[in-house]
Amino acid sequence: MYYTIEGKRFLCILYVAGLLLGSVFINLSIQMNLFRTTDFLGFVEYIQSLKGLDTSAFFSYVCLVRFRQLLIFFVCLFIFSPYVVFCVLDFLVSVLMGFFISTLVLYYGWPGMIKGIGFLIPHYIFYGILLCAIYIYLFQKTPLSKMYMFSTEKRFSFMKKGKIFENKIVVAGFCILMFVLGCYGEAYLNPAILKIFFH
Repeated sequence: MYYTIEGKRFLCILYVAGLLLGSVFINLSIQMNLFRTTDFLGFVEYIQSLKGLDTSAFFSYVCLVRFRQLLIFFVCLFIFSPYVVFCVLDFLVSVLMGFFISTLVLYYGWPGMIKGIGFLIPHYIFYGILLCAIYIYLFQKTPLSKMYMFSTEKRFSFMKKGKIFENKIVVAGFCILMFVLGCYGEAYLNPAILKIFFH
């Protein structure tokens, strides 16, 4: 049931609900004077810290932090129901994204929504692919190789026979590749992108 249309639709609905909840919470909190916009402007200090950044040391730091997060994620997959873990992760990420985007909009106006994209590319693309690959591997009932079989021509016959995309080692290697690319993008490419978005 997890890989059915209903299962994926529920994750999408949960993500949208988290975005709305995070956005509404921040706006109500500021209107009720519980928080100020400046309380959430840690990203300004982060941008300023990018000047003269030691990218090699930053890459090591990013790898350490993301590996620790990924390790906690896998431990939770073994302890709890994997689908529940994905639902909780989906909801938490969306709530935090709602917080973040709303803060940028309050500070910069609607262009802040565009500026928020600068914080997410390109590393979140790779992290997203990584999580999608894990989700598909865990819950898809049909073989993973069928995702890649768009033709019945002979050049794909070796994949069909070997079922290469069902191999745990291949899937693990792909996930490791996405993880490394995500860390590299976050440490080396994202700071350059942020300097463009935030002059």
